[in-house]
Amino acid sequence: MTNTEIKADIGYVKELVSKAKTPSPPASVYALWAVLVAVGFSLVDFAPRWVGFFWMIVGPAGGLLSGYLGSRCGVKRGQIDREIGVQHALHWSGMLVVTGLAVMLAVKGLVTGAVLSQIILLIIALGWWSAGVMFDKAFLYLGGIMMLGFIATLFISKYAWTGMGILMMIALFMLALKKGKRNGK
Repeated sequence: MTNTEIKADIGYVKELVSKAKTPSPPASVYALWAVLVAVGFSLVDFAPRWVGFFWMIVGPAGGLLSGYLGSRCGVKRGQIDREIGVQHALHWSGMLVVTGLAVMLAVKGLVTGAVLSQIILLIIALGWWSAGVMFDKAFLYLGGIMMLGFIATLFISKYAWTGMGILMMIALFMLALKKGKRNGK
C-alpha cells in the first residue's frame, strides 16, 4: 500500500467517524413528520373529534416508520450503532408513554379535550427540544416552535393550531431538503 492509498483510507474512516459523532435522522423522517404534524395539528381546529384517534394511530405508526427509515439510512451510511438506536427508541417511546398518561387526565374528567391538547403539546415540545440536546440540534428549533405555538393557543382562539402546523410543516420540509442535499439526495 502506498502513502496515498493509506491517506485515502484514513480520510474515509475519519469521515465516517465524523458523521457518526453527529447522527441525525434522514430527510425522509423530517418529510414524514412534516405531513403528519400539519394534518394532526390542523385537525384540532377543523375536526377536534378526530384528533385523539388520529394521533393514537399515527403517533406510534409514525414512530415505528421513523425508526425503520433511520435504521435503513444508518445501514446505507455504514453507521450501525445499536446504542444510539436504543437511545432513540427510549426517548421517543418515553414521550409516547407520558402522552398516554396525560390522556388519563381527560379520561378521569380532570381536563377537557382543548386543555389536553395543550398539555400534550407541551410534552411533545419538551420531547423534541430534548431530542435537539441529545441527537440533532434541528429539534431545538422545532421544539421551540411548538413552545411558541403553545403560547399562541393560549391567546388565539381561531386557527392557532393550523398556523403552528403549517409553520412546523415548512420548518420540517426545509430540514428535509437541507438533510437531503447534505447526503447527496
